[in-house]
Amino acid sequence: MRSPVLMTTALKLSHRLIYFTGVGICAAIVHLLIVFNLVNFLNLQPLLSNVIAFLIAFNVSYLGHKYFTFNQIQDKKQLSLPHFFLVAASAGLLNETLYYLLLRFTTLHYITALVFVLSIVAVYNYLFSRFWACR
Repeated sequence: MRSPVLMTTALKLSHRLIYFTGVGICAAIVHLLIVFNLVNFLNLQPLLSNVIAFLIAFNVSYLGHKYFTFNQIQDKKQLSLPHFFLVAASAGLLNETLYYLLLRFTTLHYITALVFVLSIVAVYNYLFSRFWACR
């Protein structure tokens, strides 16, 4: 039988992961919708649309994580905007690089490629947000 402290910690981590996933899905939907609309209605290139969408989805992600995912950390840790921005900026660079490579060297549709990239970058974001941006 596990101790109450371990069970509480596991429960908190489980809830945090659920919130992180929910916020991430919301930010990803915003990101995808913006790219889709910019490409299809303003005739922008997918890579440029991706950068614009990233800058907007960043705000959804930051506010969602600040108020939901990381708001109940017991030891008074704060979600640091500068740290979160550095994590997000590096994730944005990873996102754009992977997206470019997939668009350039595969026959994937731009939306399919973006969904794949956003999924990979989500794992990166969680790990760095959890262990570095939230200090």
